[in-house]
Amino acid sequence: MRRAALPSLLVSSAVTLTLSSAAKADCSTSPCLDAEPAWLSPSALRFALISDTNSPKAAQVGLGATASFRLGPAVLNVPAPNRDGRDVNLLRHATDLSLAARLGIGNRLELTLLLPAGLYQRGAGIKGITHQSAPEIPTTTLHDPRLGFGYSLPTASPQFGAKLRFEAKLPLGNTAALSGEQSFVASPALALSSRLGGFFAGAELGARLRRPVDFFGARVGSQGLLAAGAGYALAAARLSFAAELYLLPSLVRADRIRYLPAEWLASVRYAPQALSGVSLGVSGGSGLPLSGNAAGSSFALGVPAFRSGLFVRFTPDGER
Repeated sequence: MRRAALPSLLVSSAVTLTLSSAAKADCSTSPCLDAEPAWLSPSALRFALISDTNSPKAAQVGLGATASFRLGPAVLNVPAPNRDGRDVNLLRHATDLSLAARLGIGNRLELTLLLPAGLYQRGAGIKGITHQSAPEIPTTTLHDPRLGFGYSLPTASPQFGAKLRFEAKLPLGNTAALSGEQSFVASPALALSSRLGGFFAGAELGARLRRPVDFFGARVGSQGLLAAGAGYALAAARLSFAAELYLLPSLVRADRIRYLPAEWLASVRYAPQALSGVSLGVSGGSGLPLSGNAAGSSFALGVPAFRSGLFVRFTPDGER
């Protein structure tokens, strides 16, 4: 009886956690915003944010896990008696875990899933702006999951690749903890890649289509997506080095503050010969100071002053 009851207990606990974490803040009285503009790609191979342009064969599965740390991703400057105002650490720091999966379904098609969660975070939260003694933001939280699919386009040369992608971000995260959107986000994109000897490059062009929200002077709505990266692979050492960046130019009319999330990231990846298809890596980067914002700094709200990560990936057929 105890063994039979255990699965039911686990399922019940998981459902309860999901429902409680998915509780929505009232977006009519409090702004709702996901303070994580960087989307890790569930079909990444050589980069973190740019997708691989190949698709797994039918019934083949690729898996990945990324643990990341963000420092100062959401700092807001608010009016105060002094001339410079008051800095509120909506999110002082956050440690996250993202689980990714991709499934080949044949005919160059794949399905993707990414499940992100906040393992530990500290900050004042949105209530810290209007309340001097408000409780801090929840230390653990669920972020919005993303479902998607991709289609690898036929190309004339194996040195070049292209893939049409579409992802839907489901508004199930905790908006009160700055880890969820107020509505669905649709993201069509085109991923491109090229290889020449040990050199490789990638790019992704697309959009993120969402309902606009006014967040303390910044109007955050639909955005364009521009990402590019390049690197070099040492075949003998089974090491690869890569650098990438992304820009999210706004597609809606700006309010008082121009909002342009931009960030760069460098990574090192190692593929042990004894573990076919498995690769390990580390990454680090920071925001790009391209716009003024509501955070009282040169980074857009949500872009961290520093980001680091550890990742492990398994790719079908031992792809490198």
